[in-house]
Amino acid sequence: MGSDKTVRSLLLEQLEGRNAHVDFNQAVQGLTFKQVGIRVEGVPHTIWELIEHIRIGQDDIIEFCKNPDYEALDWPDDYWPEESKPESKEQFEESVQAVQNGIEEMRELIQDPQNNVQKVFPHGDGQTLFREAMLIVDHNAYHIGQIVLIRRLLGSW
Repeated sequence: MGSDKTVRSLLLEQLEGRNAHVDFNQAVQGLTFKQVGIRVEGVPHTIWELIEHIRIGQDDIIEFCKNPDYEALDWPDDYWPEESKPESKEQFEESVQAVQNGIEEMRELIQDPQNNVQKVFPHGDGQTLFREAMLIVDHNAYHIGQIVLIRRLLGSW
């Protein structure tokens, strides 16, 4: 039982993302509506595209964890937004909030003692809650780094 508590604690700590790099909240803090839609030369995505990609991927992972009737999205088309910038400041803010909510939702799944973090999902092909939480950690960290790089190139970091 003690090791399960340790695994849960470590997963929760990793989902906060403050160990080796900035977390999502720090990466998007102070961003303006205009900045998120700027395409920097030589960089394949805007900050908006990255935020939306994080949100979509995270939502998909959580849906997989919760839904035994999960149906996979089409890669890569369904994982990236169609537009390079948000339609409105509200849309941008809603996307940021959705990422934050998704991180919290995964934290709640991890914290729930009814969820065995190492039990294989019957509707998958070997995935566990532990693996899916680490997938969010890894995926988010990669794209958060890209957001920080773009902000540096824009002179807003």
